Amino acid sequence: MSSRRRSILVALLVTILIALMSPVIPARAADGNPDLSVSIRSLSPSRLAEGSTVTMSGTVTNNDKHAWTNVQAYLVIPIVPFTTRAQIVDAIDNNAAYTGTRVTDTEAFDTLGDLAAGESKRFTVTVPYDRLGISGAEGVYPVGVQILGTDVTGERSPDAIARATTFLPLISSKQGAVPASVVWPFLMPDRRKADGDYSDPAALLAAVSTGGQLRNVLNLASSIVGGASTALVDPALLVGVDDLANGRHLPASFDITDGQKVEAERFLQDLLAYTRRESSWVLGFDRPDDLALSQNKDISKPLTEAINTATSSALTTYQITGRRVSWPTRSGVTATLLRDLRGAGDSPVIVSPASLPGWQRRQGSLVQYVTDDGPVPLLVNDILDADVPGETSVVTVRQRILSEAALAVLQRAIDSRSRADAVTMVDPSWNPGTQFSSGKLSEAFTAPFTKASTLEGLLTTRPSTYTGAVPTTAGAKPLNRAVLLEATRILSRGRALSSVTPQRDSVDQPLAREVASVLGVRWRSDQGTAIKIARTRARRAGSELSKIQIKGPPSVTLSSAKGGFPLTITNGTNEAIRIGISLDSSNPALRIPHVKPVDIDAGERRTLTVQVDLGRQNTTTLSAHLSSTDGRQIGRPAVFNVRSSKVGAVLWVAMGLAALLVLGALFRRFRRYRNRATAVTLPDDDD
Repeated sequence: MSSRRRSILVALLVTILIALMSPVIPARAADGNPDLSVSIRSLSPSRLAEGSTVTMSGTVTNNDKHAWTNVQAYLVIPIVPFTTRAQIVDAIDNNAAYTGTRVTDTEAFDTLGDLAAGESKRFTVTVPYDRLGISGAEGVYPVGVQILGTDVTGERSPDAIARATTFLPLISSKQGAVPASVVWPFLMPDRRKADGDYSDPAALLAAVSTGGQLRNVLNLASSIVGGASTALVDPALLVGVDDLANGRHLPASFDITDGQKVEAERFLQDLLAYTRRESSWVLGFDRPDDLALSQNKDISKPLTEAINTATSSALTTYQITGRRVSWPTRSGVTATLLRDLRGAGDSPVIVSPASLPGWQRRQGSLVQYVTDDGPVPLLVNDILDADVPGETSVVTVRQRILSEAALAVLQRAIDSRSRADAVTMVDPSWNPGTQFSSGKLSEAFTAPFTKASTLEGLLTTRPSTYTGAVPTTAGAKPLNRAVLLEATRILSRGRALSSVTPQRDSVDQPLAREVASVLGVRWRSDQGTAIKIARTRARRAGSELSKIQIKGPPSVTLSSAKGGFPLTITNGTNEAIRIGISLDSSNPALRIPHVKPVDIDAGERRTLTVQVDLGRQNTTTLSAHLSSTDGRQIGRPAVFNVRSSKVGAVLWVAMGLAALLVLGALFRRFRRYRNRATAVTLPDDDD
């Protein structure tokens, strides 16, 4: 063992012993619970090297209702670095002061002065490499800032009243580069109400306009080097922003200007351009609750088809392509769900490390899990700095990627079969702000130990197989069955209307979106509202169907066994329809052919003459049903009686015989009368 390695090992053991022997002392501020937030806005260099000077700057905000005086900011860094992911996890889990030693040299801290309630101030701390007090060993050094201050009572605790932490890698050896990538989720923040209008279009407009959260994320994602990003897109966002730009489904109380429409349209086009330029993965429309669908298999098939229709139609409309992906909630993954989501075997599922308790970083962020139906790729969303203090910033994201890569390099150095990488997925709600140029996120992909990659690229490298356990039960509470049942009612009534519409896409696509939008994971916390919305939409679909009616005469009398009668079809919908008529008789022996479908424009009516042959029947009850081209019966039937006034051969014979009998009776009566008259004796003249 070289002398350098021995010194590093000794320093590491000393640091561990000090950490174990030194209790973690909570802050002793007089108010007992100081409320200040810290954000690291810049850090240079992004990678430690001998002879460099570490400069960290950022902001500290006083969220308390009282002032803090004599506020100071100190740089904190440990003597030896972390060399494995497990060390960082253990330090975070044990709540240890893993940030390290506070640098207290005279010129190494920044004095901010007084910080009033609600006030923010900027800090900058600068420490030369030789005054950091570090061992210089390769690894990842947690580096941060600690804020000290005096409260309103004059007490000043030696412990920090606020802090923020990130990581600073030091890799000097040339071990080779590891794949590094960042995933950018673009989710729909708004929802549509029961009346079809968006719930909060103002918030959606603000998010996609200049300075908004989604706009800022898109700008940041577009600024980094090509081939290092994967966009994770919810098609519901594309539809929602398009609706904004065109003034669709907006409440009457919401006014949108032409300029705001232009902002929405610009965001939509920029997002589409980005997804076409970079690798893209596509979520199901409005991020469906896959766990609820999996637990209700008996009714889930048509609902899943509706979600797929809504997703595919949006991709076609906006002309983008992307691999389909599922994203269950953190505690909503089970072995059964993964089997159900497998599909064709090429649709990944995003999971958390808790869903794969046997997963290790050496297996890589993308692994295969073998279900009873075959393998399914999994993306493990493992965040290095998920529980460290401080706000997420462009700088901390950059340092997260670099530090993940550094740890992966060190692991691959001792494990030739390691597939560790530096894939990171940003929080969908994170707002990087507008001033992110100082973060220089692209530096994460130009370091000598990182190689810009996409998730598609990683999928083609034959991911390792995860053979460990997967939970058999979910901790999450999915949408209940009542929501899914109401969604099936929307679907059944809407499909009935679609079946008589020649331009079916004009009905099927909006219908699929209405179904998908009540099945999103967003409704788990408000299932009562989801049920109300679904019921309203089902009633609305039923009321549209009721606008297509058929009407016949109260009764029909035919002059013979064959004849015709009128039936009137009214189309009160806003869609042109193609519809036929099927006739059923109360007499099963009587068969009546269906009427061929006819086209009827929106708002019009049409009267058809229906021919019927009663044969030997004198009367029957007919039911006239409207029917689609695929034989589906539509709406309520028209029911009426049909009678025949036919005079057949038998009746004519009977009438002839009756006439003959009448004539015969009259003839006999006439003869009897004449015979009586002849039999009278006239008087003789002689008499």
